Formats: sequence, structure tokens, C-alpha cells
Amino acid sequence: MLSSLDIAKQKLIEISIALSSETDLSRLLKMIINELRLLTNADGGSLFLVENGHLRFEVAQNNTLMVLEGEDFQFFKRFEIPISERSIAGYVALTGNILNIPDVYELSSDFPFQFNPEFDVRNNYHTQSILAVPLKDHTGKIIGVLELINAMDAKGKSVSFSEAHENLVLSLASLAAVAINKARLIQTIQNLFEAEREQNRRNLEAIFRSVNDAIITVDKHGRIIAANDATREICGIDPQAIVGREFDQVNSYCAQSCYAALKEILGTAKTIKDYRLECRKQTRPHQIVTVSSSPLRDNTDKNIGTVLVIRDLTRVAEMEGELRARYNLHNMVGKSHQMQSIFHLLDELINTDTTVLITGETGTGKELIAKALHYGGVRAAKPMVTVNCSALPENLLESELFGHVRGAFTGASKDRVGRFQAAHGGTLFLDEVGDITPNLQLKLLRVLQEKTFERVGDSTTYPVDVRVIAATNCDLKKKVSLGEFREDLYYRLKVLEIALPPLRERREDIPLLVLDHRVKN
Repeated sequence: MLSSLDIAKQKLIEISIALSSETDLSRLLKMIINELRLLTNADGGSLFLVENGHLRFEVAQNNTLMVLEGEDFQFFKRFEIPISERSIAGYVALTGNILNIPDVYELSSDFPFQFNPEFDVRNNYHTQSILAVPLKDHTGKIIGVLELINAMDAKGKSVSFSEAHENLVLSLASLAAVAINKARLIQTIQNLFEAEREQNRRNLEAIFRSVNDAIITVDKHGRIIAANDATREICGIDPQAIVGREFDQVNSYCAQSCYAALKEILGTAKTIKDYRLECRKQTRPHQIVTVSSSPLRDNTDKNIGTVLVIRDLTRVAEMEGELRARYNLHNMVGKSHQMQSIFHLLDELINTDTTVLITGETGTGKELIAKALHYGGVRAAKPMVTVNCSALPENLLESELFGHVRGAFTGASKDRVGRFQAAHGGTLFLDEVGDITPNLQLKLLRVLQEKTFERVGDSTTYPVDVRVIAATNCDLKKKVSLGEFREDLYYRLKVLEIALPPLRERREDIPLLVLDHRVKN
């Protein structure tokens, strides 16, 4: 037959397993008090946690008050007491000592701590014995105090807490402290996740309301889940009126070209980017939009629908036509043999991604050639970004090209998008590239080779799709021979070279230039 000590040890193991598996702090604290009362046969018990320099009352239980329904039998009121020598719990929290008091009403006045009879008076209760034990974590730090009230004998009479009781409570207190810290950590993490989730929800709602693109989300059956206000302007339909309806059943004043794209998307659950089409709206027959889509997935990565983003590109398309007309090769004046050769070369280069080096003296039209290559080619709908490499010192030029994160250097008060990232999908024109320093030459070479870059002060690698066109008015080959320019970068830039002649070498173009100037002005 097991001894009472063996039974107690076995019970402690069972309790420790139960405590370690409970992660809800409120349930855990109630479990701790209940198990301690059962172990010591105590009539009541309470638990305080250290919070902001005070002891905060968390939970209490009392058999007698539960039966009599005394004023405090539910113990729902939260209160705090100072960590000081004046109260029993405060003394234990301050000193870390155990207090086993046989009769609280016989405490000597010489003791710094005293019992407050207010609770007994209010509830017509008699507290006799108290066992107060500190809750210490694995580092010895006191995180709370356990109090047990009135140990009871087999006949239900109040007795003192024994030394065996002390040892049992101390053993369980150590386990309880670990479990409490774990539960508090989990609760903190859950609170942070919930706060972040709520903030993300609000941010998404703000973005959903504020963007100029029409955003429509549909479930996997084609039923509209949500639509933003821009849907009214672009699609000519009331966003509130279409929620809950089948996408193909929505009455609109267009050819419903988006529906064909949506059927393809829903059938394959693939991502579509910038699918261009004409709406042919009655009120705007030449409206051009791009449709982008991404599948909606649940937490198991199962496809549950699609989000459509519809962007109005009508004005952009009109501007594209204007830009193409303005920078069309035929608008570049030149009947000389040199210019005709350049025009022929440009025709071959326009629809390629080849890196081009444009050389020539200042004023020969290097930037005009770069714009003709961009606006006449497949990247015309994407941005063309120009950087004058001779206009900035090295540290500023590096930030200008690659961007930086906040705090990367003095004055970097916020993140900055670099020119490479701004030109993604389009063209980056590096004017006066011969003036960049060796350090930047190496970084530029890496971008050209690997198609990736890193912002200043950031270790994250970003992929980039950019056609690089460089220009210089200096002799790069001579700089290479002098060791002032990297040879490997030179050949990376000079995949194809367009050498622009000065006007003095093509005098036959002067009359045409004068005439063109008069016509434009």
C-alpha cells in the first residue's frame, strides 16, 4: 500500500502534467488554487501576481463562503496591494520568505506584517491559519504570491498548516511559476497577433477604399464577395448592389470582357498580370483597362476565389500614342549617312532588351536616342527613369540608384525607393556613366550580371527587370586602359554601341534641323 508521502508525490506529478498542458492564464490560475487546496485540505486560497511594482489580486476560492454565499464569495473584484512589509502577501513578495502563521489574530505587534481583519468582518468569516508562499521562476525572480487559508482536519476543524504542507506547496509553487510564465507569454503573443491582425484588417480596408483601381473579389463559384468605390467609376456599377451576385449576371454597360478573363482565372487558379483589354462602355467606348488577378487561398493553401484589380489606362494609352509620336524615329531629323545608319540600328534594337552604350559629345542627342529606344519598344508602357551619374557624389548616387532603408546613414529618416526599383519593367538611362566611382562600378556590374540588387543598409536581395541604356561623353576605352573604369563593366555596358556624331560632322543635316525648329515653334 502506498504511503501518504508516495500518494502526494504521485499527485504532484499528475498536477505538474495538468499545469504544463494548460495555456489559458485565467483557467491556469484557478487550477493552481484548486489543486493546492485539495493537496492541503485548505478552506480557501488566493493568488497574486506581480504587476508594475504591485501585487495584483487575480483569483480566490473559499468553500465556506461558497456555501454561505458571503459578500465576497465570487471574488470578482480586482484590487492591488503594495509590495511592502505591512501585509502578509506584500511581505512574502518583498522578502521571498515563506510565512506559515498558525493564528493570524495572535500575531505579535513586533512583527512588521499584520493581518487585516476587514475581509473577515465583511463576510462574517474567521481566518485562523495562513500559509503564504512566493512564486519564483527559474531565475529566482518573484512573480507572485500564493495564500492558503485555514487548513482543515478530518472533522472540518481549522488547524495549522504542517511542514509537509509547506513542502507540498513549495514543490507545486515552482511548477506553477513556470506554467504561469509560459501562459503569460502565450497570452502576450496572442494579444500581439490579434492587435496586428486588427491593424492589418484596418489597413486593408483603408487601402480598399482609397485606391483608384477597381477591386472585386469573387468566390470560387464566381459570386462577388466585395467591391470598392472605384468600381463605380471604372465599371459603371454600384459596388454595394453587386455584392452577393454572380459576376456574369451583373448588369453593366460594357462588353463584359473581364468575365472571359475571370473564367480563365477561376478555371486554372493562376495569377494574371496586366491583361489588357477594351471595355467598350456605352458612355466611354474607347476605355482601355488592364486586369490583374490573384487566387484567394485559405490557411491550408486551398483556392477559395479570386481578387480582380481593374486599372483604367485610357489616359495612359492616349499618352503612349503622344509619346510614340513625339519620339518616333521618323521625327528624329537627319538625312546624313551617319544618322541614317543610326536610324537603321535603332529599328533593330527597339524590341530587344540588349544593354546599349550611347557615346558622343555633349549635345549630340544621347538622351533622345535613349527615349526613342524606350518609347518605341515593348517596354513603352513601363517607366523610363533617368539618372545623371555626374551630378551626385558617390554616397548619394548609390542611394539614388539602389535606394536605402531608414537609418542606413545620417539623414536617412525613412525608406527610399531607388531608381532601379522605380524602373522595374521599364528602362533605366544612366547618363554620364563614365563618371561613377570604382565602388559603384562593381555594384552596377553585379546588378547587370545577377539582375538583383540590395538597398543601402539592407541585406535583402531584390530581383529587378530593367533594360539599362548608358551614355557617356568620355572615352571609356581609354579610362579602362588607365585603370579608371572596370573592363568587365565596360563590356557589359557596351553590348551594342551607338556612337553619335557631332553636328560639325554632318553639316547636311543643319538645314533640316533649322526647318524642324521653325515648324515646332
